Amino acid sequence: MHEYYPAAPAPKGELVAADGQKVTVAQLYRFRPVLLQFSRHMGCVFCIDHAKQLLKHYEMLKRHGLDVALVIMGGAPEAQEFRDRLKLTYPVYGDPDQIVYRAFNVPRGNVWQVAGPQLWWEGLKALSRSGMGCPRGDLMQLGGSYLIDTNGQIVWSFRPASSVDFPNIDEIVVAADTLSPIADA
Repeated sequence: MHEYYPAAPAPKGELVAADGQKVTVAQLYRFRPVLLQFSRHMGCVFCIDHAKQLLKHYEMLKRHGLDVALVIMGGAPEAQEFRDRLKLTYPVYGDPDQIVYRAFNVPRGNVWQVAGPQLWWEGLKALSRSGMGCPRGDLMQLGGSYLIDTNGQIVWSFRPASSVDFPNIDEIVVAADTLSPIADA
């Protein structure tokens, strides 16, 4: 479910860029607000599909004043491989020990939430649209979306109830526009 915060400070933490450089979370929102998107495991069909949806809407999100940063559970090589395989133009960062996931309190799920029969139909549709990878990482980890302004405040978030849940792009745009309204060109 999405949440509008009365602005809460973004947790600190360090990620690894696809090129192996260490990057603090604070560096991600230093110049522009950032949509910090946490992915599930590397093979999650829903996460692959969502990453492609973010790519499809990336230029529009930038017009609305947002940067996008995707966080995965791997290290630099996995971040680079994920970015290359999906042809993503926004950065992918690794958090191999899930330290930043825990700092942001990204939810974990149970078997019903990550693989229950109620998800199978949506999983087949995502698989047909985007394919899947090899499951690597914490299979019970859910995703999460956090909009952080340039003051380091989380002003909006989306915490999923299951592995199929991701925020609608329109919700992200509305949240971004509360920071600085920019007309979609």
